[in-house]
Amino acid sequence: QVDLTLDVSGRLAEVPVRPGDSVQEGDVLARLETGPLEQAVAQADLNVRLAQLDLAAAREGPSEAELAAARAAVRDAKVELEVARHAYSATLNSALDSAVRSRKIEFDWYVGYYQGRKAEYEAGHLSQSDHDHAMNAMISAEGRLNEAIERARMEELQAQNRVDQAESALYQAWQRLQLLQSGPLTKTIMQAELEVDRALLAREKARADLEAAVLRAPFDGVVLEVNAAPGDRISAGATLITLMDPTALEARVTVIEEDLPLIEAGQPVELFVDALPDASLRGQVARIIPQSVPGESPRYPVYISLDDGWPAVLAPGMTVDASIVIAERQDVLTLPRALVRARSDGTAQVKVWVAGQVEERTVRVGLRGDLRVEILEGLREGEQVVGE
Repeated sequence: QVDLTLDVSGRLAEVPVRPGDSVQEGDVLARLETGPLEQAVAQADLNVRLAQLDLAAAREGPSEAELAAARAAVRDAKVELEVARHAYSATLNSALDSAVRSRKIEFDWYVGYYQGRKAEYEAGHLSQSDHDHAMNAMISAEGRLNEAIERARMEELQAQNRVDQAESALYQAWQRLQLLQSGPLTKTIMQAELEVDRALLAREKARADLEAAVLRAPFDGVVLEVNAAPGDRISAGATLITLMDPTALEARVTVIEEDLPLIEAGQPVELFVDALPDASLRGQVARIIPQSVPGESPRYPVYISLDDGWPAVLAPGMTVDASIVIAERQDVLTLPRALVRARSDGTAQVKVWVAGQVEERTVRVGLRGDLRVEILEGLREGEQVVGE
């Protein structure tokens, strides 16, 4: 099974499937509202066209109208610079300078007046209030002088800024005229080509996003889960649909650590499923995981694939038992496994009925299955073995 996602975000317009539905490869499983994505594609198409037009213009070079406009811009910039310089000169001789001089004369008079009144105050011939009045008058005159100076400085600064801006504008206009007169530039053409490439990439992404707004079944299968409904806001990469491929099922069984070295990929397997009690399914070992699963005793996962595919009634999570054939021999002597307790050296002790009495005998064993054990030596066909 596989979790299916959308590569773009948006609002779901439709989800035409439900859990349990069978679908075929290419069937629509979900679809986003495509209005914003279609607008993005249209805008990307327009951007490509505009970039291509700019590239064509860059390759052709400037037109006569562009050259005429550039020359006119140079003339206008020269005029503006002359006006700005004249205004700056006028500012230096403006009425504000006269105001500064007038306020300076006023301030100097109040300084002299205050010094005289101060001397009288220190000699004891002037009251405190008259002294303070003279000092406040001097301070007020100083404030009026500073205000006049600040206004004059601001006017001069504004005039200088105008001159600087006019000089910069003239330089830029002159540079543009020279650029146009030099004809098509390799740098300009390369920049225009890069803009076309960017626009094409953006359009390709916009189209891909529009196409990605539709989620289709990647294979024939059965829908297991649907995690959203029409109207829901979906984030890119969020699981929307879980789809199962019934033909790709595997059986997962575990083996004990003693049997793990005997298991190899490709060995035949017979499977028994509770859902099909009368059926015997055949498959083979597909993969072996050499890492034990949590539990009281070590057990190792083994994955089994079916030779002829899985019956449609089977589903993930069903129980299964498996017999893995590690080796197979025909026409050999065997005993029921319950009668043979094999030792680590490959031998076992059994009881044989001989001449009306029990005889203890050591036998050598070979292959051991779930039900029977191969006897290599120590017994002959037809001899009777006594059970516990």
